[in-house]
Amino acid sequence: MQWEQCRLASVPPVVIRTQGDALEAEADAMELEQDTERVHLQGRVVLEGSGARIHANAITYESEQRHLLSDQPLLIESGDLRLLAGEGEFYPGEHRGRMDQVEYRLLEPRARGTASVVELQDRKHSRFEEPTFTTCPPGNNGFVLQAKEMEIDREEMVGHFKGAKLKFLGMPIFYAPKLSIPLTDERRSGLLVPSVGYSSSNGFDLAVPYYFNLAPNYDATVTARILSKRGLLLGGEFRYLQPRHRGSLFAEILPSDRLYDGNEPRGAFHAQNRSNLGRGLRASLDLNWVSDDQYLEDLGHSLAVTSTRHLRNRAALTWSRRDWDLLAEVRHYNTLDETIPADERPYSLLPRVAFDWNSHSRNTPLYYGFNGEFAHFYRKDSTTGQRVDLQPKISLPLHHGWYYVEPALSARYTTYSLQDQLPGYDSSPDRATYTASIDSGLFFDRTVNWFDQSLTHTLEPRAFYVYTPYENQDDIPLFDTSLLDFTFDNLFRGNRFNGPDRVGDANQLALALTSRVISDTHGRELLRASIGQIFYFEDLRVQLDPDTPPLDNGSSSVIAEVATELFENWLLRAGVQVDPHNEERKLRQGLAQATWHGDGGEIFHASWRLREDALEQTDLAAIWPVSEKLKLIGRWYYSVEESRTLEAVAGVEYGDCCWRLRTVVRRYLDGPGDAYNNSLLLELELNGLGALGNDIDKFLDRTIYGY
Repeated sequence: MQWEQCRLASVPPVVIRTQGDALEAEADAMELEQDTERVHLQGRVVLEGSGARIHANAITYESEQRHLLSDQPLLIESGDLRLLAGEGEFYPGEHRGRMDQVEYRLLEPRARGTASVVELQDRKHSRFEEPTFTTCPPGNNGFVLQAKEMEIDREEMVGHFKGAKLKFLGMPIFYAPKLSIPLTDERRSGLLVPSVGYSSSNGFDLAVPYYFNLAPNYDATVTARILSKRGLLLGGEFRYLQPRHRGSLFAEILPSDRLYDGNEPRGAFHAQNRSNLGRGLRASLDLNWVSDDQYLEDLGHSLAVTSTRHLRNRAALTWSRRDWDLLAEVRHYNTLDETIPADERPYSLLPRVAFDWNSHSRNTPLYYGFNGEFAHFYRKDSTTGQRVDLQPKISLPLHHGWYYVEPALSARYTTYSLQDQLPGYDSSPDRATYTASIDSGLFFDRTVNWFDQSLTHTLEPRAFYVYTPYENQDDIPLFDTSLLDFTFDNLFRGNRFNGPDRVGDANQLALALTSRVISDTHGRELLRASIGQIFYFEDLRVQLDPDTPPLDNGSSSVIAEVATELFENWLLRAGVQVDPHNEERKLRQGLAQATWHGDGGEIFHASWRLREDALEQTDLAAIWPVSEKLKLIGRWYYSVEESRTLEAVAGVEYGDCCWRLRTVVRRYLDGPGDAYNNSLLLELELNGLGALGNDIDKFLDRTIYGY
């Protein structure tokens, strides 16, 4: 058979069309012994029947016992199994036999090997003595699994090994008294591939998971994780999938941590459930718990986990119909970083009920809706209380092929019942206001020919006017409201705040221009450039902090963005926020990003980000194939403002279509502090057997943009 491991070509199994139990034979010569009913076939012998095909130079057939015997090399093809033996015997009708000094091939999975003896027990079961097993193509023995005995069960599609020893490049790296390997991708109970790594905070890190395939719709995984500096951590995950429910339960415990102060056990718990109760009714549950504030920082697996500063617990019930949605939820936050001031921690919602209704007139293009919310906010040592927020709205979108105009009107009433309000402030403040707006735009396009391509070039001016009268809101606390980021899309929002606790006064006009270049061949957007600014006709008096003076600049910063794929293999993006009223530092925000994908698998990424008084960072990353077997990996994530490296990654990938060895060294900030963590990630991927070590593919997907 053709063996193309890197490009898996379909090799059909042998199908014998002989009717019944009849045998069809071809040979150069045939001799019949009438008294013994033996037939001697010689010279290019081919026998077909009972679902098998046999090739040999000489075969003796005993018709009474339906028995084939050969003391010369023979090849047996049956289904997706190929056996080349030095000698052997075979009973075609029973599909059993014995072969010595065998080379074998399996089509599913694509595997090969040798054995001193092979016993075919029936069509579905066979036993191999002193076998070798590999998915590498002939001539490549990058890895070989040796065993005392192997049993292939084609009914259960699994291979069982006794005394299994895995050799990589000739060196033994793994031993198991008993080992089972699935021959398909179906889930099976058994030991999963361990993950191995090292970090300066935990030392040698070995996780050994065992998988339980309990039923088609639920399973469990139990993991023993050995941390050389800390101890033994035991964890488990249970997953379930029902017609109306799906979710998981996860828990782990470290009975004694040698590096942690105190003798109490450390652990974590996570539960998640999603339920579809029918008729638009859905329920969700997310529970998270850790034993101490440093748990995720010490024992988390990734920077995203170790940087978690607030654990959220949430239970929600939603009811959705054609025109409306109803949400009831309870949300509680547990702050893990004690350095965060009390007034900067998130409020818990105990509870929140929200209603959203949107509809339209059948006879006119009129759209109308209503948003309502009740929420009770709680946070320790803070102002707490209830808030009711009501917002009816109506709009009249008028669209045509080359223009659109959409006038809209909304009202908003918000009332509070507060406890522990600051002295001198009203404990029952309320606010009533309205917002009127007109959004409009034009579309111009023309056909152009650039770079020998037929393209469509557009110009799209847009104007958005909004008016909201000023209302004093100094008595209203900030439960869940902040100032929106100043982005191009936010030029066209009616409120510059993202929550009900502040409604910004507005008498302003936003003007913007967008231009696109679109391929006429496949409709892909090859270039987009946008620029916009807001012009204020009155000072902006409503601020988050009552002590902040009104904004009287007359206009906002200028926002400009551009993104293009005009150049082959390149993705380029850039954006700036320029403040014309700040002579010292006009650039408030900035982004520049370039990503290149080479035809040979090369990836190069460079980016720069700036946010005034918050961050300035650069990011360089690359994955570069040096040859067919060798690939280099690197990333440098740097804070210009702090003059320090946030994360540095260097790695090597080496191998061929049979195996891949990946090694990555990582140095990164361990949580919000200044402590660095140094870690070593290893992964050995064996084609057809899985991966031994860390899942570096997932790590690179999180770490390197465009991977």
